Formats: sequence, structure tokens, C-alpha cells
Amino acid sequence: MQITVTARHIEIPPSFQELLRAKLEKLEHFGHKLVSTHAIFGRERYLYTAELTLLMKGATLVGRAKDERDLLTCAEEALMKLKEQLRRHESKQVSRLRRQVRKRKGV
Repeated sequence: MQITVTARHIEIPPSFQELLRAKLEKLEHFGHKLVSTHAIFGRERYLYTAELTLLMKGATLVGRAKDERDLLTCAEEALMKLKEQLRRHESKQVSRLRRQVRKRKGV
């Protein structure tokens, strides 16, 4: 999976980028065909923003978060939102497959 990190009006330390890459690579355990991820971080006065865009086969998922405390907390919130969307997407696919099997069996 290709991971791109963009910073707007803020410097991102290399240690934070490595931590982010490790956490985003864990998303591959959901079993989806993940193509790429684009992480955009910014700061506007006192507010940190994080936007994680996950491009996968058949869907594009976006997790956004804003936080006043720090960049890491903001990134964690956006990642949690993205994980929840992935979980929902997976459950929809499983239920769709189950419906197709039931139609084939005639139940």
C-alpha cells in the first residue's frame, strides 16, 4: 500500500511519520484490497486537523478529525473513524454475499 503524507502549515517529525505508517499498515489486516492512503495534517491557529483518505478497490473512505491538544491525538481520532468505516464496509460486503448465497439455494 502506498502512503503519502502532506503537511499544511506544520512540520511533521519523522518519528510521527513512522508511527503513522505503522498504524496505517495495520489496516491491511481487514482483508480489503487497499491501494493507497493519503494523510493530510494541518494547523490553523490553535486547531490541529487530520484527514486520512483511504483508496481501496471499489470504495474511497475518508476519516477527518480536529483537535486542540496535539497532532497525535488528532491523528488517532481520524484513524479510529477510518477503522469504523472499514468495519462497516466489510460487514456490508459479508451480508451481501450471504444474501446471494441464500438466493442461489432458494431459501
